Amino acid sequence: MKTIVNVNSVEKSYGLAQVLNHCSFKIYEGEIYGLLGINGAGKTTLLKMILGLQQIDNGSIYVLGKEAGSTPEYLSDIGSVIENPTFYEHLNAVELLSMHLSYMQKKADISEVLHWVGLENADKKRISEYSLGMKQRLGLARAIIHRPKLLILDEPLNGLDPIAIIEMRELMRRLSSEGMSILLSSHIIGEVRHTADRIGILSDGYIKQELSRCFSSGDTSKKQSVCEFVANDEQKCPVENFEDYVIGLMRREKI
Repeated sequence: MKTIVNVNSVEKSYGLAQVLNHCSFKIYEGEIYGLLGINGAGKTTLLKMILGLQQIDNGSIYVLGKEAGSTPEYLSDIGSVIENPTFYEHLNAVELLSMHLSYMQKKADISEVLHWVGLENADKKRISEYSLGMKQRLGLARAIIHRPKLLILDEPLNGLDPIAIIEMRELMRRLSSEGMSILLSSHIIGEVRHTADRIGILSDGYIKQELSRCFSSGDTSKKQSVCEFVANDEQKCPVENFEDYVIGLMRREKI
């Protein structure tokens, strides 16, 4: 499997507070990797370091074969929604996405992408009139319109209604099936459980455990996958009582 992101023993501190401590994991081509941890676990800091927006104290991160922050070249193959997306709100969706494509020096079918995220009927409406959920959809449209190799999403389902959540999950699976790698960060267990192929539990500054989704016998289709995971340890033990297991890992060892 081709490695898209390689986080190797990364450390990060703010003053005396250590946020990341020898944190390591990999993301492979075409998979959805769920980064799961409580608020304040360091998820957003880690995503920003992958994008070169935060300095790494120790360790290394390689993205698409390039060291994070060393060159802006790899960023053209990344789409991201970090924290709350911001826009030029006097524009409409078509104008905003046209400007983004011009900046990225790419071409795409804007109407098709707006259809994917459910904004085809609001394409001429000013962004200032959008609801929170609509802005989340537009942020995703902007992140994927140039067909990146890596998509980074920080709490992407915030503000979405139940139908929109299902639609976004289906879109993420579709994109991954076409070869796009997706890094999904969340503190909501169900959000990651129902979306990710692999899950990394971030707690006390490092990945305490990785879980891999099991697939139905003889069927490797993501759409047919059963919602069961195994722990990526030597025994590959099936995870029973999923939420209790994950909550136990998410708890901090120190107060």
